[in-house]
Amino acid sequence: MESSHSFNSYSLLISSLLLALFFSCIATQCSDDPKVYIVYMGAADEHHSHLLSSHHAQMLASVSNSVESAMETIVHSYTRAINGFAAKMLPSQASMLQQMPGVVSVFEDYTVSLQTTRSINFIGLEDASGNTAANSLWKKTMGENMIIGVLDSGVWPESASFSDAGLPASLPAKWHGSCASSASFTCNRKVIGARYYGFSGGRPLNPRDETGHGSHVSSIAAGARVPGVDDLGLARGTAKGVAPQARIAVYKICWAVKCAGADVLKGWDDAIGDGVDVINYSVGSSNSPYWSDVASIGGFHAVRKGVVVVAAAANGGIGCVVQNTAPWVTTVAASTIDRRFPSNVVLGDGSLYQGSSINNFSLGNSFYPLVNGRDIPAPTTSPESAMGCSPGALDPAKAQGKIVLCGPPSVDFKDIADGLKAIGAVGFIMGNDADGKERLLSLRFTMPATEVGNTAANSISSYIKSSRNPTAKIIPPTTVINQKPSPMMGIFSCKGPNPVVSDILKPDVTAPGVDILAAWSEAADKPPLKYKFASGTSMASPHVAGLSTLLKSLHSDWSPAAIKSAIMTTAYTQDNTGKTILDGDYDVAGPFNYGSGHINPVAAADPGLVYDAGKQDYVAFLCNIGFSAGQIQAMTGEPGNCPATRGRGSDLNYPSVTLTNLARGAAVTRTLTSVSDSPSTYSIGITPPSGISVTANPTSLTFSKKGEQKTFTLNFVVNYDFLPRQYVYGEYVWYDNTHTVRSPIVVNAVSRLAIGEEKLVSEI
Repeated sequence: MESSHSFNSYSLLISSLLLALFFSCIATQCSDDPKVYIVYMGAADEHHSHLLSSHHAQMLASVSNSVESAMETIVHSYTRAINGFAAKMLPSQASMLQQMPGVVSVFEDYTVSLQTTRSINFIGLEDASGNTAANSLWKKTMGENMIIGVLDSGVWPESASFSDAGLPASLPAKWHGSCASSASFTCNRKVIGARYYGFSGGRPLNPRDETGHGSHVSSIAAGARVPGVDDLGLARGTAKGVAPQARIAVYKICWAVKCAGADVLKGWDDAIGDGVDVINYSVGSSNSPYWSDVASIGGFHAVRKGVVVVAAAANGGIGCVVQNTAPWVTTVAASTIDRRFPSNVVLGDGSLYQGSSINNFSLGNSFYPLVNGRDIPAPTTSPESAMGCSPGALDPAKAQGKIVLCGPPSVDFKDIADGLKAIGAVGFIMGNDADGKERLLSLRFTMPATEVGNTAANSISSYIKSSRNPTAKIIPPTTVINQKPSPMMGIFSCKGPNPVVSDILKPDVTAPGVDILAAWSEAADKPPLKYKFASGTSMASPHVAGLSTLLKSLHSDWSPAAIKSAIMTTAYTQDNTGKTILDGDYDVAGPFNYGSGHINPVAAADPGLVYDAGKQDYVAFLCNIGFSAGQIQAMTGEPGNCPATRGRGSDLNYPSVTLTNLARGAAVTRTLTSVSDSPSTYSIGITPPSGISVTANPTSLTFSKKGEQKTFTLNFVVNYDFLPRQYVYGEYVWYDNTHTVRSPIVVNAVSRLAIGEEKLVSEI
């Protein structure tokens, strides 16, 4: 009856919508091509979730021919934590659905892309000997009885990293999921759940990982201990996840490297309903408004259910913009560890140039003739085009038996290597385009090769020009640790500011994500690889997901926001030389690179104070960024009363403070909650951004018991006589005798002209 009544309530509305839409489509020339759209209707009603699928069909039928035809076009119904559906429909039908009561948003489906032997030691869980460090979080928990949901490309269940040896026979009581098992895929006590979604493109329909990405990510977060692991003989050691005793639930939302938004949202819905504790999402986002971005929607409903959400900040290099920016998500940038794989170049005159490479090829100790690719172009190729050594660009007769200097590349490195091998070259030196800076990403080569910085490449080129018989040898790569400076930001790691809500700093933190060795799919490469190096924010994110799992296991009463706060306020911003962390170009990095800084698991377990946030805090945030009361009520299932005067995104009780378009000044209020068992008094220290005065009221806070809350205000005043015309950075720190609770400050003030220069000058 309830479902039928809901259907009838739309009938009167539809007749009027059809007429209005008819004239609208005449004016806009609506397309008649059906597409997949996602209809998002907020939170699922736990007591009526069994009715939602039929309700979705009835809604779609009200703008189409019949319930039966509607059922045939529905791709997914979201019924467990999220209410909504994805279906193939006409744009005109999508427009009608958008205007129905209870619909938050309707948006066209889109695709997003997929984005540890030493890293565990680097983040302080093990000592230099590979044993659990004396103060390690592992002394207290290794993630027992916790479940990490991994939304990715599946898993290779036979990998030793997913062995269930030593795990309890019984599964956690909170687990409500399932395993899509078959003759070719089974779960165990480690991988306790596995689902798959979407069209396979002719591949077997199961949760098996065929790209390696999902297996890599899962093993970083929660892989079992596996000794004797290496890749091409490099970085040999014991692989293990950050939370090695945690269970893994796999949601295969991606086929190859592409992931359909409709499938992604279904994965979120199932992971939340299955009872996972933490979700790792090493996948991109659309950077659309939060009501039409599947990662933001899924993450919002996960956090409302107490699930911690961690996501990759995205990859792309210079100019790329951070993704997965919702404040309920912990967004993770990628940085290096202190391990390198040097593969140096020695010239015939004895000069040595530092290079980096991952390969197991050796030219021995012999010198080979050296030639510059631009000097040996094929007859139909210009010297400039030959520089990149693309297949077909070089004269085979002049490359045979030689080492070729190439770069910067214009095609994939494997294609370059394949092309050079085909014409008889014995190796190559790739000069990158990092303006003379070493690129902190060891590239995988399929022949003797190494990559050098631009300055080194220019010097090698000069040697070739000045020598009658230039020669060189490439020294095979080796593994070295304790390298400085470390960490450094990955050159590919995308940066802020936040493109969706600029008053929320993103990324939140950085974690190891460069040259990480972890489990791999044996179907991804020929010959098969069990473990492989990979780099990306995709690899950084599961480090933080694993850490979040440890913290949730240790502090079961902490909210997702409290766990996020603990990780952010205890992060560090100095490298192992004592200086500020550098970016991939060796320039000083800042909050737009690393957020609050590099994760520090030991400190995060005991942060002293946290910036907590719950349902009502996020409702107020949604009001402040422009959500309507109707949208909020549909999303949350609760009244969405927004105040007449809306605030800023920066009003959210967030562990960082960002003020964009600041005119004259502003006041920002924050609330701290004690998570310490001991009473304590904290004082504040402020390092203001250049040109900005920052004061606090009060300047000290006394907490007498655990759970006690205290509120303070930061007052910002712009001094236009000393203000640079750009973003400026600072920080404030609450500290007692034991804890340091640090938060970055980011400010971008508007110009004098924008607020009336004469009045401003008189006020100053």
